[in-house]
Formats: sequence, structure tokens, C-alpha cells
Amino acid sequence: MKLRALFYTTALGTCSLICTPTHAQSVDPCAVYTCMAGLSGAGASGGPACTPATTYFFSLQIWDPYFDASATSALRRSYLTTCPGAQVATNAALLNAIIAEWGSVP
Repeated sequence: MKLRALFYTTALGTCSLICTPTHAQSVDPCAVYTCMAGLSGAGASGGPACTPATTYFFSLQIWDPYFDASATSALRRSYLTTCPGAQVATNAALLNAIIAEWGSVP
């Protein structure tokens, strides 16, 4: 009986590592904010180091059943505002510029 329980526990643990979808694994919102600011022309682009951050940003999409640009833009804005630096008043214009340029891009 203990061997069977051990097997199921191991199988479930392995599946939770392997079966987790990529989009469920979040990237630091401040890294995304910084990289997207670079893409928007407010700083350095970040180069290859920004690839995971920008990929994650563009993976945030809402489809119902077609691409919903306004809902996607709102989702991306709410994600970026989880970075404490994005909530500073001086960065609000930059956040608005990021969302205006890239918020509704599929």
C-alpha cells in the first residue's frame, strides 16, 4: 500500500512539473516593464536578455473567440502595474506609451 501511494505521489509531482503550461509561469513584471520601455524608445532595448520578458508580455492575450484588443490591452496594463516602479507618477506616461503602442498587438 505504501509503495502505491509513493508511486502516485511521484507521478503527480512529475506531471505538475512537466504538464504546467509555459504561459502559467510568470516573468518578473518589472523586467517586462523595463524591456517594453526599451522597445518603446525610452531607454536601451535590452537585447537578447529581454527576449523572455517581451515574449511573456505578448503571450498575455484574450480571445473570445476572436482576439479582443481592448481586453488584452487592459490585461497587459494590469500586469505591468504589478511592478511597483510602474506605479510611480513619473512613470505613468511611459506605461501609457507602452500600452498605446503594444497593448493591443496580438
